[in-house]
Amino acid sequence: MTDFAIQPASGQDFSPQRGETIGRFFAAIQGGDYAVLHDILTPDAITRWPQSGERITGAMACVRVHESYPGGPPNYRVLRIAGQGDLWVAELVGDYGKERWYAVSVVEFEGSRIARMTDYFGPSLPAPEWRQDLVERESPLS
Repeated sequence: MTDFAIQPASGQDFSPQRGETIGRFFAAIQGGDYAVLHDILTPDAITRWPQSGERITGAMACVRVHESYPGGPPNYRVLRIAGQGDLWVAELVGDYGKERWYAVSVVEFEGSRIARMTDYFGPSLPAPEWRQDLVERESPLS
């Protein structure tokens, strides 16, 4: 059995702004414009990276992590942003040096600002031969 909780949306409808806010968040990281993050994140915003078991608590801590990335942030682009109410999702593709990675960010809002993000990352990998007759091949996202 799967347990889940339905969270009520906030009172005011910020939906038209939220996709834009997520785009601004990723553009600010990519461009090194970390001052923008202070406007976008709640002061106590939380970012979780479950695959590495890391949690970043607070907007300032988030800024410090991105400022400290060796060699600057990876080169990536946002493929899609979708959502409703307080819960949104962004799909990204990025290049970490010569490696192509895919990411999904689950973004939760409080009012007009980002309060929580959970990011999942995965590298490109070859499809196994055993299922080649069972699937259709797609070109990698770029």
